[in-house]
Amino acid sequence: MKFKVSDMLLSALSLLSCVGCSVKESREVCPCQLFLDFSEVDTASVKSIDIYVREDEEIILSDSVGKEEFSEDYLAYVPRTGLDVCAWSGRGDALTDALEIPYGEECPPVYIHSSLIDAFGESVREKVVMRKNYCRMTLNVRRDVESSFRLAICGNVKGYESDGSPAPGDFMVLLDSDGSDTFFVNLPRQLDESLLMEVDTGDKVVKKFPLGRYILESGYDWNAPDLEDITIDLDIAVTHLSVVIQGWEKEYKFDVVI
Repeated sequence: MKFKVSDMLLSALSLLSCVGCSVKESREVCPCQLFLDFSEVDTASVKSIDIYVREDEEIILSDSVGKEEFSEDYLAYVPRTGLDVCAWSGRGDALTDALEIPYGEECPPVYIHSSLIDAFGESVREKVVMRKNYCRMTLNVRRDVESSFRLAICGNVKGYESDGSPAPGDFMVLLDSDGSDTFFVNLPRQLDESLLMEVDTGDKVVKKFPLGRYILESGYDWNAPDLEDITIDLDIAVTHLSVVIQGWEKEYKFDVVI
């Protein structure tokens, strides 16, 4: 059972809960009041949140909250036990409490909160902090001739598990030039340096770049709570690549070895 309540009602609800479970021997079976606090969620980035609460891998609560309700506490009555709480935003039309990125598509602009809750008492409060779990990569490509090409970004993270951790699997997205030399793509959180970028002229792959390795060597942190965005400047003709991490205002240059 769940409610959305203002702070003015919290004392009254707590009193009623105590009255309903005042007999000492029956208090263990009374539910715990779980309060979720969305007050610090950035509504510029997060418009709605899907909530999932699990007990021993079983979903005991699923609900959606719109940004107009973020100013109020969210109240749910849950079993007195340890619980997994996961909140999602930006997944699109996902129907489960996880995210699988279709092969050939980029990562959606997903924000995730994940926590373990000790709900053994009469009440527990959790502040929901939505973390940015995608990296917006801008690719600026320089070339010596006017020819069509496309880029393939390949990796081994295909989405996120129900607890918000990266899900291993095949990831690939194609970026066509369409006359422009600037590309944009969202990447999921990575587990290693396996990201690879291929330059394809239509009939064959002409160059490969160990993108993941150079991103890591630039100092990028895939384990940061909120993923930074990246700008990649790539000169195909001379096989030169530079990485700019937003927020650091620093550029790293590499001579790319194929």
